[in-house]
Amino acid sequence: MTIMLKWTESPTDNHRTSQNIITASFHFAKLAGQSLLASPTALAEFQQTTGLADFYWEVSYYQEPNTESPLAQVLAEVDGFVIFLHGWCGSHLIWEDLPIRLIEQYPRLVCLNLDISGFAQALYLDTSNKTEYARIDNMMASIEYWLGAIGLWPSTYRQQKPFYLFVGHSMGGGMLFYKNQPNWQNEIYGCYLMSPSMYYHDLKRSLFYRLVATAILIPYTGLIKILSSHGVVWVAMNEASQLVKREHTQNFKNSSLRTLKNTLDGIGKSPPPPRTDWSQFKVVLGNRDVLVSPKHMLNFVEQLGFKPDQIRVTMGDHYFFSYDETSPITHKHNRQTVLTDLITFCRQLQK
Repeated sequence: MTIMLKWTESPTDNHRTSQNIITASFHFAKLAGQSLLASPTALAEFQQTTGLADFYWEVSYYQEPNTESPLAQVLAEVDGFVIFLHGWCGSHLIWEDLPIRLIEQYPRLVCLNLDISGFAQALYLDTSNKTEYARIDNMMASIEYWLGAIGLWPSTYRQQKPFYLFVGHSMGGGMLFYKNQPNWQNEIYGCYLMSPSMYYHDLKRSLFYRLVATAILIPYTGLIKILSSHGVVWVAMNEASQLVKREHTQNFKNSSLRTLKNTLDGIGKSPPPPRTDWSQFKVVLGNRDVLVSPKHMLNFVEQLGFKPDQIRVTMGDHYFFSYDETSPITHKHNRQTVLTDLITFCRQLQK
């Protein structure tokens, strides 16, 4: 069965990223302006609900050789969707080639790679100073609202239900602790959390982020704030690829101080997760991560009821999966381990 998704007809950009793999990019506001969303009020409702002026995502999928299958047909027929959520001051680029490599090994996937929560091409409304939009639980709710707004969830239109695998790093991983349990009880889904930044369980880091967030808007300390924030970012990702470092530096430069402040504050004020079922969650940590304490996080997920096979600790820093020639060789191995984990997770969900 093919579901009519008008937004798939007009990507912002459409190009071949690898042999037989197509990547198309979309802007929510542009689609609304072209009347390609299901509802004429979809953009206004999205902005009111999320506080975001716009939303950007890329869709990567496998195309059979010598065929031209419409994207709407691909979305309706694949086994599942993998949704990538980056961290604070990041963008969809921090995942490097991971979505493409995932599809190369599992062609019946569609990867959705997003800019989220006020960064890169997903900016908050200039007229909104509301801090509740940047709360880490509300960030997760905005992702689920977007999935519904573009018609990919719930999956009631499918005879064969797809699975949904959410892959989050840092702030994006922390958001997944607040995945809505009741609304997804009839869906097949999993969550893969990499260096998840949420500090309900870690008072010291919670206070640190809230203090930094408060200091960002204090007048006359702009240079000190910029230098200190850059320092935190670079210390945390010292072993990441040059691409990741450049992307964070650029996004920090381009992000408003209020966005930086509100999102840091939202991470620091993590509420207790309301979920009771953690059976489809996996957590991966770096042993040299200075932003997410492996000790505190391991104690926390143990209290939640995670089992040993749901937890992995690797050798690396906050970006243990990011690799180029300047990174430790362990990061190269970690990247392959993450890819294998995701393929295995997808096949478990597909069954």
